[in-house]
Amino acid sequence: MTKADYDVLVIGGGPGGSCAAAYARKNNYRTLVVEKCAFPRFRIGESMLPTSNAILRDIGVWPKIEGAGFIPKYGAMFYLANSPEEKEIDFRNSLVPGLESTFQVERAKFDAILLNHALELGADIRTPATVKSVETDGTVNHVEIETADGCERVTARWVLDASGRDNFFVTDQKRALDPPRLERKMAVYSHFRHVARPSGRRAGHTIVVRLEDGWFWIIPIDEERTSVGLVTTIEAMRRAKVEPEELFRQAVESSSRLRELMAGSEATMSFHVTSDYTYFRRELARERLLLVGDAAGFFDPIFSSGVYMSLWSAQRAVNLVVRADAKDRGLSERERRDYTRGIKRHAEVFCRLIEMFYDNRSFAVFMCEQVPWNLAPGLTSIVAGHAKLTWPLWWRFKIFLLVCRLQRRFRTVPPLDYAARPKPRPVV
Repeated sequence: MTKADYDVLVIGGGPGGSCAAAYARKNNYRTLVVEKCAFPRFRIGESMLPTSNAILRDIGVWPKIEGAGFIPKYGAMFYLANSPEEKEIDFRNSLVPGLESTFQVERAKFDAILLNHALELGADIRTPATVKSVETDGTVNHVEIETADGCERVTARWVLDASGRDNFFVTDQKRALDPPRLERKMAVYSHFRHVARPSGRRAGHTIVVRLEDGWFWIIPIDEERTSVGLVTTIEAMRRAKVEPEELFRQAVESSSRLRELMAGSEATMSFHVTSDYTYFRRELARERLLLVGDAAGFFDPIFSSGVYMSLWSAQRAVNLVVRADAKDRGLSERERRDYTRGIKRHAEVFCRLIEMFYDNRSFAVFMCEQVPWNLAPGLTSIVAGHAKLTWPLWWRFKIFLLVCRLQRRFRTVPPLDYAARPKPRPVV
C-alpha cells in the first residue's frame, strides 16, 4: 500500500468523526482526528434514537454511555400548542426488537466520551486544530493543518470529512447542493431549570409541542436542566420583527401547553440561534475523500435523526474504505455513486416524515389515537430510527404516507385546531 503519515485522517471530532475514528482503529488503521474546538464544548441535538445503540455497542463505547448518568429515553410525546390532543410514541411498541430505549444526552459530555474512546483505541487527536486544505495526487491526500503552534502538512491515504454544518473547510465538492426540499428554518434555544416533566417512564420522553407554523422541543438532559428550543421559518421571524429571544418568549406566551410546561422556568445560559440548516451535498464521495454526517447533509431536528445519521454514515464510510483498501485502490465511480445514493436513501425516510410533520393536514393523520390497519408499530419503528425499510415497515410506511396525501385533499381524519388563544386574564 502507498506510504503516508496516516491511513485515515478524520476532520471533526463530533459523533460522526469519533465513530469513524473508532472504526478505523478497529481495522488497525493509523488514524488522526483534527478537531477545531477544545472539548468539552457546547452542542445542540441532545436526543438520541434507539438505532444508535447498536453502533455504539459495535465500537465498544456503550458501557461508557450507560455509566455516564444520562437520562433514559423510552419514547416521545407530541402535543398541540392550544388543544388537548396528544400522542405518545412508546418505543416498546416497535416492530423491530432492540429499540425499546436509548438516552437523552448532554452533547458536551457525550461527544467528549466518544472522542476519548477513539483516543483510547489509539487514534491521534489534534485539538484545537483546523484543516485548511486537502489536495490529492490520486493515491495520497496532502493535508494542511493549522494549530496554535502554526501550520503543518501531513499525508493520509483517506480523508473522512465529518466537520459538520460549519463551512470552515469548503471545497468545490461541498459547494454543490441538491435542490432544497424544505422551507428555510431557524431554531432559537437554550437550557432551562424548573421545566415541568411527566412522571414515571415519560419523564425522559422528548416533548414536541406543535404550533401552527413551527414547534418546540423539550428534552431533559439531566436531573435539573432541560433543553428547550423553538423551530420556525425564517420568513416567520422576519414578519415578527423582533429579536430571536423575544420571538421565543412570545411563542411560549401564545400557547397554553407551553405556559404550563415553562411556568417558573429560568434559562441557565444565553439563547443560541441556528438558521438555514436544511441542505444536502450533491456528491458525497470522491476517490479518497468521503463526507460523513452533517458534512454530507442535514434536514431538520424533528425526529432527532442527526446523531444517528452521523454514526451510521461513519460506519458505512469506513466499511467502504476497508473494502477498497483491501485492493490497494481508491473508490471506483460506482462505489462513490452507491455511497451517495445509499446515504440519501436512508435520509429520505426521515425527510418524508419531516415533510409530513410540517404539513398541518398530514400531521392530523400522525396524531390519530388509533392509526388504522396496524400501521402504528411500523411508524413507531421508523420514529425510533429504523430507516432500513424491511417489508413489514415498507408497506406500513407507504400506506401511512398515502393517507397523509389523501388528507391534503379529503378529510380522512378530523383536522387539528392550531389556533393560538390569548392568555386568560386573571379574575378580579
